[in-house]
Amino acid sequence: MLRVGFICLAAALSSVWLSGCGSAPRVNEPAAQTSGGGIVLRDAVAYSQIDPRWKSDRLGNTRDTMGSDGCLVTSAAMALTNLGFQTNPQDLNKRLTETKSYTNRGWLIWDGIRRVTDGRAKATFFDKVDAPTIDQCLRDGDYPMVQFYLPNGRSHWAMIVKHDARGYHMRDPLRTSKKPLIFPAGVKGFRAVRCIGLAD
Repeated sequence: MLRVGFICLAAALSSVWLSGCGSAPRVNEPAAQTSGGGIVLRDAVAYSQIDPRWKSDRLGNTRDTMGSDGCLVTSAAMALTNLGFQTNPQDLNKRLTETKSYTNRGWLIWDGIRRVTDGRAKATFFDKVDAPTIDQCLRDGDYPMVQFYLPNGRSHWAMIVKHDARGYHMRDPLRTSKKPLIFPAGVKGFRAVRCIGLAD
């Protein structure tokens, strides 16, 4: 652990690019089946976009901050961490900024996931937003990032880690919880889906 931490610090200080801070991702494991026929992925971390350590960090070169608009980056950091990369929202935001992986409006350029992991991970885009698409991502060991609208009308992203008879269980970067939260609206409430997984 100390050696890995030293490597990360050295990389940051010298501006030498090391994919995932020198970490090797896990072999992409298939999703586990629950006793009730559900699908579940590894759920090792729950990051919050309003964590004091990074909530004031700006997204790329914009005025938007992690706390106000960093739900997608925070969700992506959770996915990459679960896949075995050593990162967090602050680190991922820095790497995305350095690789010019934000638009001028501060939106994530999806190929940035490949760039910041030196091709070890990827984000997959889907035209359809339905249960078969999301479930196939889960079965493949990829983490679905889903977009939906909050009660105040703002767009929001979260990461799905499980699907069972009760619905989709997600890590919401705005709501810290010991266990993943169940999305109340079901798949019909999702407006977009992208899946982050290890590259083939």
